[in-house]
Amino acid sequence: MQALNGLIASVDDRGVARVQIDRPHRKNAMDTATSNAFIELLGEWADNEAIRVVVIGAGGRDFCTGADIVDMASAPAPQSAAEGEDRATKTIDTGCRVVRAIRALEVPVVAAVGGPAAGIGASIAFASDLIYAASDAYFLLAFVNIGLMPDGAATATVAAAVGRARANELALLGERLPAAQAYADGLVTAVVDADALDAKVDHVVGKLLAASPRALKITKKALDAQTLAGFDLALELERQGQIELLQSPEFAALIAAFARGKTAKPTPATP
Repeated sequence: MQALNGLIASVDDRGVARVQIDRPHRKNAMDTATSNAFIELLGEWADNEAIRVVVIGAGGRDFCTGADIVDMASAPAPQSAAEGEDRATKTIDTGCRVVRAIRALEVPVVAAVGGPAAGIGASIAFASDLIYAASDAYFLLAFVNIGLMPDGAATATVAAAVGRARANELALLGERLPAAQAYADGLVTAVVDADALDAKVDHVVGKLLAASPRALKITKKALDAQTLAGFDLALELERQGQIELLQSPEFAALIAAFARGKTAKPTPATP
């Protein structure tokens, strides 16, 4: 067991690598340090031929409620347009690297989602290969509610799973999607009772370990070629759009108000 910046990670002797987002005091929202630790950890696992399965989960009652607004609000206001653009670019580039680190893993990636998965938390779940959700889980692409747009390749992964019309509804209306509906829409692999989630994931991991590692890698690559052909383009379009929107008056006002303590604490509606 290894404790990192907001993460708990382990690799067992079967080649099962597990990472948990562990920031319960922030509803497992991802700040810059946690995101960078996540990227570095998965990069190391991608190069480790002994690893056969990766499981992404979280500690506490939340999966991940998005990017940590506290992290953004605590930064001094940019002193120039150039500084604002540079900061926005670094923010969205970090999110891009998070999901790229997931998709760079050649082995199966299993997400165990309990509680809310919002913003980049939803994107992390949707970037996984097999997604198991507790019955109390829900997903939320609430970016539009605060003047932003989906990122973390969600515009690609969600559309690939549910189709154009449903993806438009989720992204443009920013409404909560309960786990049962996410399953019905094809966004998650299965929904189980919250107290059965770990056992379900362990069972799936056992089945993956019993299969040919090479066959799993080749199959995953072929499936990605068909279902995620637009992954890179989605990330680039999201990057362009989010750099603009992160500098918008609407988002700047929200961050300024939060910094002054005039808004509620971030909820699963954060990006």
